[in-house]
Amino acid sequence: MAAKKYSASMDDVLLAHARAEAEAEGLTLSSWLANAAADRLRLKALRQMVDEWEAEHGAISTTELDALEQKVAAARSAATRRAGTQRPLAS
Repeated sequence: MAAKKYSASMDDVLLAHARAEAEAEGLTLSSWLANAAADRLRLKALRQMVDEWEAEHGAISTTELDALEQKVAAARSAATRRAGTQRPLAS
């Protein structure tokens, strides 16, 4: 995909934080900002999906959210264990 040049303005403090985060992640500021924009669009789509689901099925309860958080934590833990037990590929 071809990149287009743009100009953006932001507060000096926000720019400094964005630059520091980009550097910490090994990215250019432009790449970091593009990732941030993509993240924002994904969150907007997720909010819309949840709103549509809740309109059809009712609000998601705190009990359901707690159960989901437990499943996510268990999945992360399992993934961490699997990553720790994998052997490096032979070269």
